[in-house]
Amino acid sequence: MKKVTSGVLVFLLLVSVYSVWAPETERVIVVFYSTPDVNLLSQYGATIDTVFEYIPAVVVTVSTTALDTLSENPQVKYIQPDYYIHYVDPPSWSAIQPSSQVLPWGVDRIDAERAWRISTGEGIKVAVVDTGIDRDHPDLRPNIHGGFNAIAPQPPYPDPNDFDDDHGHGTHCAGIIGAVNNNFGVVGVAPDCWLYGVKVLDASGSGYLSDCVEGIEWCIDNGMQVISMSWGSYSHYPILEEICAEAWERGAVLVGAAGNEGYLYPDLYPAGYSSVMAISATDINDNVPWWSNYGDEIELAAPGVSIYSTFIGGGYAYMSGTSMACPHVSGTAALVLAGQNDVSNRVVRAILWKTAEDLGAPGWDPYYGYGLVDAEAAVLA
Repeated sequence: MKKVTSGVLVFLLLVSVYSVWAPETERVIVVFYSTPDVNLLSQYGATIDTVFEYIPAVVVTVSTTALDTLSENPQVKYIQPDYYIHYVDPPSWSAIQPSSQVLPWGVDRIDAERAWRISTGEGIKVAVVDTGIDRDHPDLRPNIHGGFNAIAPQPPYPDPNDFDDDHGHGTHCAGIIGAVNNNFGVVGVAPDCWLYGVKVLDASGSGYLSDCVEGIEWCIDNGMQVISMSWGSYSHYPILEEICAEAWERGAVLVGAAGNEGYLYPDLYPAGYSSVMAISATDINDNVPWWSNYGDEIELAAPGVSIYSTFIGGGYAYMSGTSMACPHVSGTAALVLAGQNDVSNRVVRAILWKTAEDLGAPGWDPYYGYGLVDAEAAVLA
């Protein structure tokens, strides 16, 4: 017994010593003024995770003791903690299986089906930057043309091409945008657009800030014309603002959910950035629910209460939130892009503003922005 006891004591002592002397580490994003100096980071003992392409930044894990001196290096612009970001949490959802194709009230309310005689969004590349898309869903599969898994590599290491949804949020948003017009299930705003699942959030609906940035970089690299983002944070992250601005300057239409807390300020980021259209939610009576954020950033409103759409496992569900309003506008942008010849993202944005159905106070207001998005009017503009 003495030998066993002493062995345990030695083991505990070793653990205690290690816990005292093991350096604490932190996962951060190091942003440089110019080209990232990987060798410099190695000198500080940093473990490199991701080197970004469009922003001079690197995701690293580094000891907290090295962070102070690293931040003072003249090559380093700033160091951003790699926070966890959460999706826009819908207040509730419930599942139901249709016996035939349903025209969801939101698609009907924005007159998307009336726009299909002119445009169905055919061939327009729409990225659903979210929890992924159910790749086998029969109402989505014909329109899914690819995707990317940006989730931070950790055991078991994910396949970067496996963007399958293990949560449901992204699949629901994808169905609002581009569920196929096929006589069963539901039909989306732009039923012939090309959907791409960009998985930046995991099964819990959360993901690293760096994953979100990497996902948007993938959108730029792969020529996404519309980037739909129903997630965010109330903290301002300069690196997220920079990558959204880069995507906008390279021609993408960016659409974001304003958030579900009933806040005047701030709206959720990235929706609150100038490169992204912030979308508030409306109900079936054209009222803005109490939980829909409002304020200076709101550009458009769209249906977001009790929205029926696709769900994981080949199913369907009702969900509510500005998360659901955002893809109505994303789908409408795809309709406009397919119905026009070489129209720019700036022109698309202006068309959506000018053709919106004015609700609330006359002209722009902080609840509806320029009004309820109008798909038919937009494609006729």
